[in-house]
Amino acid sequence: MKLAKWLALLPVAAFFSGGWLSSVAPTFVLGMPFLMVWNVSWLVLTSLVMVVIDRAEGDLDAQDAQAARAAGDAR
Repeated sequence: MKLAKWLALLPVAAFFSGGWLSSVAPTFVLGMPFLMVWNVSWLVLTSLVMVVIDRAEGDLDAQDAQAARAAGDAR
């Protein structure tokens, strides 16, 4: 498994830590319940994490394609 794919565990860990954090966090944040703020913020952050993973995988795919073209030219 490539290193960038390990970032996908971050949103999962955040989802499961929200309940634990709600016991120590303030009841309301910006006028909304803490868990709602936590889940909505991680909804957005999950998208950003997936963009980072996609960009990292795209770079690796480009390198693989370039290596395949180089190997094809060598024949």
